[in-house]
Amino acid sequence: MSVSSEALVLTVDGIPVRPVTVEVAPGILITILDASVTDTRLEQAVDDDSVDPYASTLWPSSIALAGELPGLVSPGSTVLDLGAGTGLATLTAAHLGAWATAYDHDELALRLIEEAARSQGVEVETALFDLHSREALPPADLVVVADLFYDHDLAHAVARRVIAQVERGGIALVADPGRVASADFHRYLERRGLSGRFHTVEVSPPGPDERPIGIEIHLFGD
Repeated sequence: MSVSSEALVLTVDGIPVRPVTVEVAPGILITILDASVTDTRLEQAVDDDSVDPYASTLWPSSIALAGELPGLVSPGSTVLDLGAGTGLATLTAAHLGAWATAYDHDELALRLIEEAARSQGVEVETALFDLHSREALPPADLVVVADLFYDHDLAHAVARRVIAQVERGGIALVADPGRVASADFHRYLERRGLSGRFHTVEVSPPGPDERPIGIEIHLFGD
């Protein structure tokens, strides 16, 4: 995998963003829009608690997750990207011919995904969504989650979504760098009798001086 960012800074809904291109697999180049180039989002979050300043930042777990998709996604399959962030997984799935939907609680993140999809000529759906809600997700072949275990409640919310997906006969793919609530997620699944398969991949975060980090990839379902 390789990551390259452009010096050009664009503006979407008044927010400065930078195109970042990720080679998620040999010959598959996906461009996302990253809003971490300035402190604008952090400043907005001070006055508006609905703003997530980290939602539209490219994280290593998203890169690792997207790299798994060519082996799991086929044309016509349905993919739900929960806590989609920059939408790298959503855009990759769409590039591979899937019907892909990005779910996130941050409106700007969804706007950036829509704009990135439009610029690359792929079709995606987006949905403003709270993972803590009891609202059911639609049936899908694959549910993907990257780097969401920031607290106990969120880890349990994701675990419930993974269980629901597997119980319906689908597959769930989770990428985790080892956040504070990772153990909570796995304990919840173990109590429900659900175990998966996992392996670790190394990803180099964006930035010339960043060292590769290990990301655990967990696959649940048959």
